[in-house]
Amino acid sequence: MRVSIGGDHAGPALKKVLTTYLESQGIEVINRGTDSEESVDYPDHAHAVSEDVASASADFGILICGSANGVAMTANKHQSVRAGLAWNSEVAKLVKQHNNANVLCIPARFVTEAEGLDILKAYMEEEFEGGRHERRVNKIACAVILCLLSLVPSLQALAQLENPQPYAATIMADDLENHLMVLASDAFEGRETGERGAEKAAAYIASHFNSLGIEPYDGSTYYQPVKLIRSQITGGQAAVNGTSLVFLDDFLFYPGLKVSVLEDVSMVAVSSASALASTDVAGKAVVVAGTDGLSEVREMANAGAAAAVVVVSEDISTLRSRMKPWLMRKSLRLDREEPKEREGTRIPTFMVDAAATDGWWSAADVKSWKKWSKKLAKGKAPDAVDLVEASWTFSLERTEEAVFGQNVLGYIPGSDSLLREELIVITAHYDHVGIIDSEIHNGADDDGSGTVTVLELAQAFQEAVKAGKGPKRSVLLMTVVGEEKGLLGSEWYADHPIWPLEQTVANLNIDMIGRVDEAHPDDDRYVYLIGSDKLSSELHDISETANATYTNLALDYTFNAPDDPNRFYYRSDHYNFAKNNIPVIFYFSGVHEDYHRPGDDPEKIHYDKTAEIGQLVFYTAWQLANQTKRIEVDRVNDFPTK
Repeated sequence: MRVSIGGDHAGPALKKVLTTYLESQGIEVINRGTDSEESVDYPDHAHAVSEDVASASADFGILICGSANGVAMTANKHQSVRAGLAWNSEVAKLVKQHNNANVLCIPARFVTEAEGLDILKAYMEEEFEGGRHERRVNKIACAVILCLLSLVPSLQALAQLENPQPYAATIMADDLENHLMVLASDAFEGRETGERGAEKAAAYIASHFNSLGIEPYDGSTYYQPVKLIRSQITGGQAAVNGTSLVFLDDFLFYPGLKVSVLEDVSMVAVSSASALASTDVAGKAVVVAGTDGLSEVREMANAGAAAAVVVVSEDISTLRSRMKPWLMRKSLRLDREEPKEREGTRIPTFMVDAAATDGWWSAADVKSWKKWSKKLAKGKAPDAVDLVEASWTFSLERTEEAVFGQNVLGYIPGSDSLLREELIVITAHYDHVGIIDSEIHNGADDDGSGTVTVLELAQAFQEAVKAGKGPKRSVLLMTVVGEEKGLLGSEWYADHPIWPLEQTVANLNIDMIGRVDEAHPDDDRYVYLIGSDKLSSELHDISETANATYTNLALDYTFNAPDDPNRFYYRSDHYNFAKNNIPVIFYFSGVHEDYHRPGDDPEKIHYDKTAEIGQLVFYTAWQLANQTKRIEVDRVNDFPTK
């Protein structure tokens, strides 16, 4: 008996184990490589083994690569070859019993060497059962022959059309670096939304789309204006029974405050969040001690229709140092005729210095903050105490002005007369946080890395168009503004899409893919994928196959967990597509020490890594854009709503 064996750089160790076993059984082994862990192209070795089997030079073949998907696909292109993928011994038996596979494919990255040997033994010990299985196997061969006969005139053209590698290869590290050295330079002043640097960045992106020959999406402009309101707090007053509290000295308020005025609101002190369930707080200000459990307190108070939450703190100075920069900074929101309510609890919440509260505690047995806090510490405080002599009054002063941001859109119309009515959207945000304390924050990774990747993806798709092999579905390459201000640009697009959302197939979003995090200090060939399986199992499978076939990156799903405390699923622009029931993938490399700091510079970017992730995005988008049937939304998002 003769066996031909081969595989790529993922399989030398397993290949050696299997070869040793075969030779110990007196079987002649034809070695088709590779014997090195240096990167190689798996099709070269898969073709060699398959030719041995097809020509009867070998009785059967063994192919090994990371997932075994790629070598199986390659082997099955050969007439008379039936390649079967086996992840365990049980499947290996069925591959022989039911499918009469003559090439066994083993995923080296997902089985141990011992498991791989068990798979081989199980396969070799079985025989083809024939009968109904033979009829089915024969139908495979007939279908292949009929298909070949019908397509012979155009086989070569079809192969060229379906091969995305020449276009993916245009996504190059050097080009990414050249773009990023411009966009993440000091000249762009940190690209803050609504400021000059962001306008310059938008112009650079639009100029690049134009240089590629990509037409404006509406025939006239690459820009989608985003209407914004910029506001800044200039002051505020609060008082309890006429006793004034000084803003920033005596009191602060929680970010996201929407109300500007509260007048003579009754106050009730509660001992815990659970006490709110049995306390009438409607229209009242709920007073609590400290910030422990504050999220639950806010939710319960909001559910009880409370007017506000007032947190009494003995460490207001620490809170002040943390919160003052955020309270006094300029903020942005979308300019809507009818503002939408954002998800989550938005009840007005204030922090007050404990020393300023002594006049509040007039109820029996609670004459001061000190007495109340002691009762709390001993667990002897009642569930609730009405502060009958106290009422809360508040007013806020702020300035507002209208500003505009710009999403920048590169639109590539689909080549198929029917499928072109469906759209694939690829996004990254080009804005960053600007200048803070006179220091420019260049945002090379966040999200310069994603932005320049979109520029390279635009080039890759346009190269396919120029070759007459453009994507069948339409593709929108969109760099959005305002992500750092609350996903504003993508939210605006979702409210004002250039294409019906129901005809939008998927969104692939790229945000921070240029660095490594603490979990991967010595290996940058990884990417976190978030959301790929939340709405469409098919999208997840396409992503996995694209990676196994072309890029072989380590796909890390750590942050895809529903209970991920970082909540990254909600924190980038894909979320505004996902909440509209559009399948998404968020490509991400994790946070690092320069996140939102002046040190996020282009010299620290891993450009080869960024290029590889960009190629993975391209291969995934290529499949989405060219397969005959649109992917299905077959899952309900299982993330919690809050």
